[in-house]
Amino acid sequence: MEITKHLLMNLSLLLVLLFFTQLIIERQVKEESRERYQLFYFIISIFTCYIFSVQVQDGIHFDLRQVPMILGSLYTGYSFLLAAFTILMRGFLGINDGFWVSVGVFATLAIVLKWIHPWFNRLTLNSRVGISVLLTVITSFLLMQMVTVVSEPIRHPEAWISFILIPALTSGLVSYSIETIRQTFIIRQRLAKADKIEAVSHLSAAISHEIRNPLTTVKGFLQLLGEKDYPDEKKKEFIDIAVQELNRAEEVINDYLTFARPAFEKEELIEVDKELNQVLNVLNPLANLNGVKIRKKYSPELVISGDCSKFKQAFINLIKNGLEAMPNGGELIVQTFRTGTVIHILVRDTGLGMTEEQIARLGEPYYTTKGQQGTGLGMMVTFSIIRAMRGKVEVKSQVGIGTTFHIRFSNLIDEK
Repeated sequence: MEITKHLLMNLSLLLVLLFFTQLIIERQVKEESRERYQLFYFIISIFTCYIFSVQVQDGIHFDLRQVPMILGSLYTGYSFLLAAFTILMRGFLGINDGFWVSVGVFATLAIVLKWIHPWFNRLTLNSRVGISVLLTVITSFLLMQMVTVVSEPIRHPEAWISFILIPALTSGLVSYSIETIRQTFIIRQRLAKADKIEAVSHLSAAISHEIRNPLTTVKGFLQLLGEKDYPDEKKKEFIDIAVQELNRAEEVINDYLTFARPAFEKEELIEVDKELNQVLNVLNPLANLNGVKIRKKYSPELVISGDCSKFKQAFINLIKNGLEAMPNGGELIVQTFRTGTVIHILVRDTGLGMTEEQIARLGEPYYTTKGQQGTGLGMMVTFSIIRAMRGKVEVKSQVGIGTTFHIRFSNLIDEK
C-alpha cells in the first residue's frame, strides 16, 4: 500500500497546485501571461512529483512525473523543455538504471508529443481528455516494461496496478479540469462581449430616441412652411421652435460624445468653491421654482486640476437632479472639505430618495428615475466626467429621506 499511498499523494498535490495556479491565471489579462503560468504549473508539478517519489527497488523510483510531462507537452507544446526538466530532476536521484530508462522513454515521448501537439489542439474536449489518458497509460506501461529490461522485474501486483491506474486517473482529472477551466474562460469572454454589445445597443436606442423627437418636430414645421403661405410672424415662430429642437438634438449628441470621449483637451486649475458657486447661480431659478433652500458649506482654497467647463457640466447635472427630486420643496446642501491629499464634495438633498436597485443602476446610459421626463444621459455624462478627472462617486440614499452624492478627487493641487 506504500506505493499507492505515495501516488495518491502525488495526485492530490497536482490538483491543489492546479487550483492555485488557476487563481493566478484568472487575474492575467494577456494571453502570453496565462500561457506562461500554465507552463510554470507543469514544471512545478514535475518537481513536486520527484519530491514525493517512492523507491520501489534499487534505483527505481515511482511517482506521477509522466502526467505533467505529457499534459504540459500536449497543452503548451514545450515537450522538449519539459522532457529535459524531467530527466534533469531524475538525475538528482542518481545516475543508475532508472535514470537511463527515464532518458530513453521521455526523450522519445518528447518527439512524439511535439509531433502530435497541433493535431491534439484540433480535437474536441472529450477527445483531448481521452488521448491524454491513453498516452499516460501507454507511457506508464512502457516505463514498467523498460524497468524489467534493465533491472529486476517488478512482480508485486500492487506496483503494476497502481502505476497504471493512478496515473491514468490523474491524467483524466487534470486534463478534464484544464478543459473545464478553458471552457469557463471562453464563456466569460463571450458574456463580457455580449454585455458590451447590449450596453451599446441600449445606448444607441436612447440616443436615437432622443434625437428622433426633435428631428420629427423640425420636419413637421418645415412641411408646414412648405404647404401654406403663413404670415411672417408665424413663420418666425415655426423657425424658432425648429432651431430650439435642433439645439436640443445637439445637446444630446454632445452628451454622447462626452461619454464616448471623456478625456479632456486641456487641463487647468479649478477653484472648487468658485465653480460650484457659478453652478448654483445657474440653477438658482430652478431652486426657487421648487421651493428649495440651498445651503453652502465650503472649505477655502480647494483646487483640483481638470477641464473647468466639464466640471461645471457634471455638477449642473448632479445638482439639477437633486433639485428635481424635491418638487415640493426641501433643502439642498453643497459641502466641500479636504482630508490629506483628497478633496471631498458632498451634494445632499432631502428629496424622494432611491432604492438600492436604483442606486446600483445609476449612471447606466439608458436608465433614468424620471420616467418619460429623463433619458439617463445626464448622470451617465456626470459619472464619465468625474472618472476622467480621477474622481470617485459614492451614493447613499433612503426612500423618502433623501440622497447624498459623495465625490472624491485625489488629483489635489497644493497652492503655494
